[in-house]
Amino acid sequence: MTKFIKTTLLAAMLLAQAASARTVLGIEGEEATSVGIYIKDLSTGQTIIDHNSSLALTPASVMKALTTATVLSLSGTDKCFTTPVVLSGHADGETWHGNLIIESSADPTLESENFKSRLGFCDSIASRLKSMGVTRIEGSTLVEQSLKDAGPVVQWEIEDVAWPYGAGLYGFNWRDNTVKITPATGEVVPEAPGLEICVEKAKSNDLLRGIDSNRLTVYTRDPDDEKYTLSTTVPDPAAVFKAQLREVLGREGIEIGDEELAPDTLRTAVYTHRSATYGDIMKSLMVRSDNLFAEGMLRTIAPGASRKEAIKRERDLWSKRNIDMRRTIINDGSGLTRANRLPARLIGDVLEWMARSQMADTYTSFFPRAGKDGTMRGFLAKSSLKGRIALKTGSVSSVQCYAGYKLDANDKPTHVVVILVNGFFCPRKNVREACEKLLTETFAGKPASNQSAVSSKPKKTAGASTAKKTSKKTRKTTKKTNKARR
Repeated sequence: MTKFIKTTLLAAMLLAQAASARTVLGIEGEEATSVGIYIKDLSTGQTIIDHNSSLALTPASVMKALTTATVLSLSGTDKCFTTPVVLSGHADGETWHGNLIIESSADPTLESENFKSRLGFCDSIASRLKSMGVTRIEGSTLVEQSLKDAGPVVQWEIEDVAWPYGAGLYGFNWRDNTVKITPATGEVVPEAPGLEICVEKAKSNDLLRGIDSNRLTVYTRDPDDEKYTLSTTVPDPAAVFKAQLREVLGREGIEIGDEELAPDTLRTAVYTHRSATYGDIMKSLMVRSDNLFAEGMLRTIAPGASRKEAIKRERDLWSKRNIDMRRTIINDGSGLTRANRLPARLIGDVLEWMARSQMADTYTSFFPRAGKDGTMRGFLAKSSLKGRIALKTGSVSSVQCYAGYKLDANDKPTHVVVILVNGFFCPRKNVREACEKLLTETFAGKPASNQSAVSSKPKKTAGASTAKKTSKKTRKTTKKTNKARR
């Protein structure tokens, strides 16, 4: 009997421990939810929380933290995208016998509203042509594109492709690869040649366009509401650009033809556009969680090569840094696909490596601060940790993730923080609040230090893993919960 009681008590204790482990966040349905948490003190090397840290989970936009760490490591911050504009052929008075050619570089920021100081690409071309005395171009505008695997990533959900956060990367990108439409009138600003719009009445507002498809279906509660406008992606950004350039040139008295002339090896420089620096682009994409920018930065890892090759080079980099990449699945640079898999421990090891490197200050500056910046503005806003927690957020359907650092008073990283929650059943708000509570309780009574907790020399980390609508709306639309922008 005594042995039976002891066995029963032991079983009860084990069950209690298992139940406790399953409910580390305390959210409803957590026993059926996949949760991976990894929090480490960088000064002592002590792991504060390790809960399922080797479990490979969907990271959503936390993937951007890996993408930017890789690009920063391989390319630094000072490079930029360049887009040369040239004329082929030769001049005959004010007439140019040849084509106007855009030598694209897959710059994801060209004419983006997120870099207003860099706007005016068409105006700059027109101004330069006028200064060259050109009033007529016999040929047409050609946009040279060499990007492999252009457009939305095939692993992305079709329901995401038409929304601005689902804009794919092309060899030539223009105005964030989006246009504004008014479904009731069919107005498209700017003009998007080839885009077919079908408007259907529905119980809720939505958009649908297949990958590489020119047909956009707009579902709306009131097809006759002329005040309802929204933004959508386009399948051919170069066509939108060429139409807009023609309009600008015409306004400046410069005529351009419709037919491409025979190729000519002689090229004359007109204008070269330079983007913001890689550092500024990475800061922007991390704070705003910009998927298009993230895909553009990923492809800089392997210029002229495929997305698959860029990801391979990313894997090779971290493997050489003694971080085990075997238990990972990486399909993109933004995290929009639900098919990515990363363990919390691996993300933590990447964060630790960067924190111990000479790139630490730059890298940590990319992360939005709790209660202050971008997707973290409302997180821990009323906590003593406001501004002291810097995290990249990630969310798609039933996924909520955070990864980044706790900072000291000098904005130096003291802890790495990774929280991955997949397949939750409660409201997203409850998950966020649970994560806020966990961080508050974890760091309670730990005032910010004036000293950095990490050395400047990178430390090898063996065994890292065993392994919506951003458009203008004049009425309420159906909330998209499957975005990977936060």
